[in-house]
Amino acid sequence: QINMAQTVSDFLKENPTYLYDRPEILENLYLPHSTGSAISLVERQVGRLRERNEELRTRFETLSAQAAENQQLLEKTQALILAILDANTLDEVVTVIYDALNREFSVEFCSLTLLGNEKKIGPSQARYASQAAAKREIPSILASKVLCGVIRDREVGFLFGDEAKAIGSVAAVVIQRKRPLAVLAVGNRDDTFYTSDTGTLFLSYLGAVLTRVIDNFLSDKNGIES
Repeated sequence: QINMAQTVSDFLKENPTYLYDRPEILENLYLPHSTGSAISLVERQVGRLRERNEELRTRFETLSAQAAENQQLLEKTQALILAILDANTLDEVVTVIYDALNREFSVEFCSLTLLGNEKKIGPSQARYASQAAAKREIPSILASKVLCGVIRDREVGFLFGDEAKAIGSVAAVVIQRKRPLAVLAVGNRDDTFYTSDTGTLFLSYLGAVLTRVIDNFLSDKNGIES
């Protein structure tokens, strides 16, 4: 016995343009609709095209918004890098970083910890610590180079001092040449704000720039500990 439904199905698969060439057949084909009424196949196709167009429009709007955000981030990053390069002293570098991260990048907490002799380096808004203290208190951060997430209370305290109790999550980058020179860290009250899934490209890029700049200033002042 011939399976008519299968035969028709196979025929249409082998001849995908058959109905296209015979629109009068399409006009007389009806499919059940979610409303309970029947609609023609043409109406069904038109409806699906509308849905597809809406999906594409939504995706386009999302991509456009992301592109605009990326452009703004690029412009802010360029301005920050130029300001860092224009700084004449290490204190100016620190001030530029703090101001930009707080105002332009809406960072809640930021800290630059210089690993060297404060008297030799000179005063600034940065925190200071010895190489030995850093190796003792934040060894996992020094080993990671760059990280995001929840870190130990002792590590948060080392990086942020009195502000540590208010901080839930941290992103940090180690600035180093042959040895660690400093650690730049940003923090947020929300313990899920910075996570292992957070992108580190911006922080890594900023760290690379600061490595050259800070190394030059510390070398001039002989502030690096042996």
